[in-house]
Amino acid sequence: MDRFMRASTRKKRDYLMDVALKLFVERGYEHVSVDDIIAATQTSKGTFYHYFEGKDEILREIPRKQMELIQVWCSRTPSQVRSLESHVNRLMLDLAEALGAYRRLIRSWIALSMQNESLKAAMEELKQTLYESLLRWLPEPGKAKMLTTAYFGTVMLWCAIEEETNLTERMREQLAWVWTGLRHNKEAEPILLEAERKGEHNMKVAIIGGGLAGLTAAAYLSEHQGIEGVLFERSPQLGGRAFTYEKAGFTLNYGAHAIYGIDRHTIGDLERELGLSFSSKQVDKRRVMYYKNDQLTPAPLDFVNLMRTELLNPIQKMRFVGEITAIIANIHNVRNYDTLGDYLAQSDADEDVKELWEHLVCSNFFITPEEARKVSGAVISDYYHNLFLSGRPVNYVLGSWAVITNQLKQKIDLTSRWEIALREGVDGIRYADRKFWLQTKTRELEFDRVIFAMPVQQVCKLLKDTPWEPFMAPYEDNTATEVMVYDIGMNRVVARPFSYISDMDNKLFISDVSATDHTLVPEGGQLLQGIAYLNDSFEGEDERKAYLDKKTEQMEALFDQHYPGWREATEVKRVSKKAMVSSVKNIASNRLLPNRIENVPFYFCGDGCQGKGELAERAFSSARLAAKAILEEMPQLQRA
Repeated sequence: MDRFMRASTRKKRDYLMDVALKLFVERGYEHVSVDDIIAATQTSKGTFYHYFEGKDEILREIPRKQMELIQVWCSRTPSQVRSLESHVNRLMLDLAEALGAYRRLIRSWIALSMQNESLKAAMEELKQTLYESLLRWLPEPGKAKMLTTAYFGTVMLWCAIEEETNLTERMREQLAWVWTGLRHNKEAEPILLEAERKGEHNMKVAIIGGGLAGLTAAAYLSEHQGIEGVLFERSPQLGGRAFTYEKAGFTLNYGAHAIYGIDRHTIGDLERELGLSFSSKQVDKRRVMYYKNDQLTPAPLDFVNLMRTELLNPIQKMRFVGEITAIIANIHNVRNYDTLGDYLAQSDADEDVKELWEHLVCSNFFITPEEARKVSGAVISDYYHNLFLSGRPVNYVLGSWAVITNQLKQKIDLTSRWEIALREGVDGIRYADRKFWLQTKTRELEFDRVIFAMPVQQVCKLLKDTPWEPFMAPYEDNTATEVMVYDIGMNRVVARPFSYISDMDNKLFISDVSATDHTLVPEGGQLLQGIAYLNDSFEGEDERKAYLDKKTEQMEALFDQHYPGWREATEVKRVSKKAMVSSVKNIASNRLLPNRIENVPFYFCGDGCQGKGELAERAFSSARLAAKAILEEMPQLQRA
């Protein structure tokens, strides 16, 4: 804040800030908007933004006020201080008292300071100011650092614990222990650890969610004798969105069981490390077609199809070959752009080349062109670097996802140390007696570690009103990738002109799943799966319904055009108008959930988490990372 600000201006700014902070305390930072602050202060939006860049800036007043207290403390001279220890304690307790009435707000401040660069810088400045100020009075870096760590650690602990406690009293207790150590003048000695005896104590792990990620994590952990656990799944079956069922002889998946770049996919690691066994078959690249402006043309999946396609003229084809080569070499410029849209806006490529890039991202990320332009350039570069190097770009697991989920379940069942709890959702979680207590409708169990293997939105919901809620704030507005799925099982093959057709004009595609995987249909049958990329911004329910009805009409028109007679031959039809493909759209405005979040004692995995690849591969890879992280906490175990 400008120290030369006029008194009247400063008074107005302080009033806005005080009202905003009061609202943050009463309602929670996340639930107060700028409009709420404007209404409460009876000012205008222009006035608010004259004093503040946004509501984040108001939170910067917290570290600023803490630094003011430190500056006042530093202004005292040694002749004014009777006891160094009491002088330091006075600072720590004054700082704690200044925060003590605002625990909910401080939670939000700490959580946001880990995500917002401006708040993060303010937090680091406060830490450095406290450390350097203590160093002036206590010229031993180790001791100054210990006191700084004790202060921030106590504040963190105060924010995380469930019961209401007085921060000043908690700080007083912690300082007593800290000074017990600081009063010794000897150099710090290594801490002593008693070696754990193998088999004496089992680590107990809870996994919440029985989809691909939860099953994968449990399968890895179940191989080790020192770990036991429970896999909780709210629904009556495992697999999550990879759930498979049979109807009239047809095997239907909730979505495709296609795997992109299987030879470079994490599923290869799972097959080798967990002893899985499954077969797959590659989609015939020569029978993958694009449909645009009433014309069919081969999709440019490789050099042969690229030369055959009519989407690009010869010069454009050479340009696209150059771009693919750059992606493979990991030197493509898209890596350096925030989003695909930024790259396309500055690229000198022809519009047809740009449209092809856009369509490729649509089809692999299952999103609309508008959203494709919001995908990070680095994400696109890494993804296509792997995919273009693959010798098997699109494969189907023969027999569907059930082949893999059944094997993972079997591996978990082989040990008596693990329980699979179907139809048992976790409704609450708390920390007490150094254990995590999970509540379901029928019981409460204690665990040493917890893995969340569920959509990010459900994680945020379960952790609401817990000490960890503020740390989930950056992820609670993540949006899911949803598509319309239109499955048709027919009693005969009505037509088989290609194995895949993508309608570039209407942003939808149809896969002849049974052309690649004959195990999914009764003898002589055919299974088609249509997918439509969906927008999710509508003025109201009527507009959304009209949009979905139009997509249904477009899909059926595509069936009519290329699979005549499908209506009469249909035995099984299933239309899911908003099927979740991934719990997080991997676009710039969303944040993938890390496997670990600082100050949150849980592990996270799933297709909405950070990991290799997209869609199912992120579920597999993030679960593998979470399981291996827990295993690293048990060095006494011999890993397979």
